[in-house]
Amino acid sequence: MPARWSVLEILAIAAGVLVCAAVCAEAAVLNAGAAILMNLKSESVLYVQNEDARIPPASLTKIMTIYLAMDAVKQGRVTLDDDVKVSRRAASQPGARMNLTAGDVVSLGELLKGAAVASGNDAAVAVAEYIGGSVEVFNRMMNIKAEALGMKRTVFKTPNGLPADGQETTASDMLILSKSYIEVHPEALAYHSIESITYNGKTTTNKNPLLRMYSYVDGLKTGWTNASKHNLIATAKSGDVRLVSVVLGAPTPSDLTYSSSFLIESGFRTVESGGRIKVAAQLEALENGVSADVLMDVLEAAADASSPSSEDAAPEAGWAISPETSAASEDAVPVSADQAPEYDVLPSDWIPPRLEDELEFEYDIDPGDDIEFDEGFSEEEFDDPSVWAPSDGLSETQGFGNGVTQVREITATEIIEAVKALCIEANYTISPDIKEAVRRSADAEEGEIPKEVLGQLLENSEIAAEGEFPLCQDTGMAVVFVEIGQDVRVTGGSVKDAVNEGVRRGYREGYLRASVVADPVDRVNTGDNTPAVIYFDVVPGDRLKITVAPKGFGSENMSGVAMLKPSDGIAGIRRFVVDAVKKAGPNPCPPIIVGVGVGGTMDYAALMAKQALLRSVGSANESWLWNGLEEELLKEINSLDIGPAGLGGKTTALAVHIKAYPTHIAGMPVAVNIGCHATRHVETTL
Repeated sequence: MPARWSVLEILAIAAGVLVCAAVCAEAAVLNAGAAILMNLKSESVLYVQNEDARIPPASLTKIMTIYLAMDAVKQGRVTLDDDVKVSRRAASQPGARMNLTAGDVVSLGELLKGAAVASGNDAAVAVAEYIGGSVEVFNRMMNIKAEALGMKRTVFKTPNGLPADGQETTASDMLILSKSYIEVHPEALAYHSIESITYNGKTTTNKNPLLRMYSYVDGLKTGWTNASKHNLIATAKSGDVRLVSVVLGAPTPSDLTYSSSFLIESGFRTVESGGRIKVAAQLEALENGVSADVLMDVLEAAADASSPSSEDAAPEAGWAISPETSAASEDAVPVSADQAPEYDVLPSDWIPPRLEDELEFEYDIDPGDDIEFDEGFSEEEFDDPSVWAPSDGLSETQGFGNGVTQVREITATEIIEAVKALCIEANYTISPDIKEAVRRSADAEEGEIPKEVLGQLLENSEIAAEGEFPLCQDTGMAVVFVEIGQDVRVTGGSVKDAVNEGVRRGYREGYLRASVVADPVDRVNTGDNTPAVIYFDVVPGDRLKITVAPKGFGSENMSGVAMLKPSDGIAGIRRFVVDAVKKAGPNPCPPIIVGVGVGGTMDYAALMAKQALLRSVGSANESWLWNGLEEELLKEINSLDIGPAGLGGKTTALAVHIKAYPTHIAGMPVAVNIGCHATRHVETTL
């Protein structure tokens, strides 16, 4: 292989290949799953590589989350100075974090910084809950926005990009999102160019490596999960030209850095020549030993000879990068095409020397990996579990196939404290989705009385939250759902005893009414609201999720189960549900939420009906059949004119939620469990 090439030799290679490039598909040169580059000024695409390949978006999702928040600001629905109270759900998010804790009050603007700079999974959920009322409603908003923008191959399942089945995007869709985001909310780039933030004693550096390589790069976002690999959307501006590059699925951080910097540099140089990055030509040249940088210089020189120069000059155009020189280094030296350096194209694992000690990357996590990565964490360390496995709280046990499984230990004390806090929080606060549903219903009511009742309910919820008073005098029987990861071992006591002790302490320390009697006939009060009703479920992973749902009995007494015949069909289900609400009348303190369980056995249908009450109000049923029936039932129930507090009106129910399960050929169990306007449930994950 010659150490040097003449201009004529290089041009001969390039010319021959460019003819092919005009009629052949462009071949990929980047070590990445997909990539695309656009000049926003001309809206011309300069480079494509597998742009429609479907890849999980990881934390690139947060661009959409911030986009919707900025939309709400622009529409006047919220302000950046609004105080946002951080929920347990937000604070318990794993992986990359802003370092929020439950109960923190943080401005919306600070949360947006946390999502953009720290890539805080906790911050993104806090934003979602504030803007959408609930994560589930916000997820729907994300997908509606994606569809409106023309992102045809994108599905969002989480506001922070943590892994979820079916969540995917493409490089072309991410380009659509980023282009619109920058054009509609250019002020948002100020968040993405911040180098670091500090919150609750934790300082986090922006994970976009190009911010420290080029002065003209001012955003956007990184992302990583095991399934998506390394991703980066970057934007850079020189003069009046702005480029946006999208690189998805790079195997390593260095592959990502190299690919992104290559696109940005080549993009600016290509803009001047008025052309397009000729990938096929580069491949041929590289195979013949020509540096990609040298080839680009020669192609530009050839274009300059036949076309007028543009004012859109590349920053530091004409400067080559050597293995000893950073792209932003002052030691770079200009070279001409006939002074080609002897090195080949930069290797894919090349990292600019001055970044060797700085290069960071945000790692999201796979489900079950309860890991917070250190700033200096490397991919090699990630591949070696002995490096990142916490020394405390984990033990090794022999698994199937003579393999070793990491078992995570959780103490009974942790469970007690978690349940205690959940009992108090559930009785003091109502979930944002229910509050928003009540607010919408109040706006829709035509009569003064129902409007006033709904307004009083909202006022009551605010007073309860601010003063830490129970929402309702009936603080309910504690119903607790416990999901135990199969790789969890509880030490220091049984889970059941720990849950009951947590309920005992929560009701006593929270000054909550004790409503449980020891025997249904003797009726002697236990004095501490124990025992709780506990449901256990064993799931994959090494976490323990606890949901506390205090159940008042004004609504519980109005519930019921029916063993319908299969021939009763949908009409029979509809009739039973509506009749149950008619019979209940004002007793369950409407507006209510109607949980319906269909299938399984008698007892399982009743459990599903109660579980259905945990679903966020406003979220859609995954089944089109049940989703349609929910909408029809809600309309029919609200036409009963029972109304808020039973005083008449259009809002008897806020939602109807159906949960179904396979059943026997000879039967169709149906259960209705009614939740009052103070349907309470909160959760946490240990």
